[in-house]
Amino acid sequence: MPSIRATVEATFQKVEESSALDFTDVPTSAYYYDAVKWAVENGITSGTSATTFSPDAGCTRGQVVTFLWQA
Repeated sequence: MPSIRATVEATFQKVEESSALDFTDVPTSAYYYDAVKWAVENGITSGTSATTFSPDAGCTRGQVVTFLWQA
């Protein structure tokens, strides 16, 4: 601790949300939107193409293991 009196001030500023996902099949209103966004931002998955995620497609055991490994 310093031997003199110290004052700490905190300032806050609003951080703008990043833009929506580029997937045409994941609307922002979808209940899984945040989960898809998290998985893409954290490198867990990148979707089935540059513009599709295919949220209704099934996953193979190999894909599930890869997702878990990358998480």
